[in-house]
Amino acid sequence: MIEWSKLQDAYGPADAVPALLAALDPDPAAEVWTELWSRICHQGTVYSASYPALPALLDAARGWAPPARVMPVSLAATILASPQTGADERARHAALAAELRSLAADSLRAPALSRADIVCLQQAVLLLDGEPWAEQYDRLLSGELDGQCPACATDLMVVIGEYGFFVTDQEWIHGHNERAAPIAPADPASPDDPAGLPSVGEWLWQGARRHDDAELQAWIAHLFGNGRCPACAAQWPVLEAVSA
Repeated sequence: MIEWSKLQDAYGPADAVPALLAALDPDPAAEVWTELWSRICHQGTVYSASYPALPALLDAARGWAPPARVMPVSLAATILASPQTGADERARHAALAAELRSLAADSLRAPALSRADIVCLQQAVLLLDGEPWAEQYDRLLSGELDGQCPACATDLMVVIGEYGFFVTDQEWIHGHNERAAPIAPADPASPDDPAGLPSVGEWLWQGARRHDDAELQAWIAHLFGNGRCPACAAQWPVLEAVSA
């Protein structure tokens, strides 16, 4: 029996969490998800109440149809991949994490997923695989990722999406920026070539291809491409700047 009142969420004692877990809804727009995320994974921060919530999230993912698993899988993966989650906690939940990853991968095979669902499910797999840059993957949906030049440590904005494909060290508005250095995309047709996609990039790209999302395919190719720092002119793989 979990004594929720002795655990903490983002707002204090976690008394409200069990009722939220009992009200989980397959609709990702349901208010319960906003409330639950804000309590047990507020802006990526986890609490003592976060880990006891994991079995309920897994049960929901098990019981719902593949396209409906996005929210429980994403929330659980984000908790497990948090920098605050220590090695002991990860070891304790290793079997749960493995099943979550399997459910996320299975859901990605469902037809007619939205782009947001594809990205969030792919991100869950990346997080559970321990990819160091995975926490930023869903920011492809907004078109901006944070970065830092691996050579000179200048803070950068990596723009990938509807406003273009470039790196800048200044504020920008809708792609207009005098200090924008273009991103050269990787070549998904040559995964074994140094300029091509590595295995994880090929997996992401093929996933977008399976859902006929050519735009997402282009975003992924640029994420695994090469950029240049507008401040020092150093060149590097985009993921090195994003990971930094």
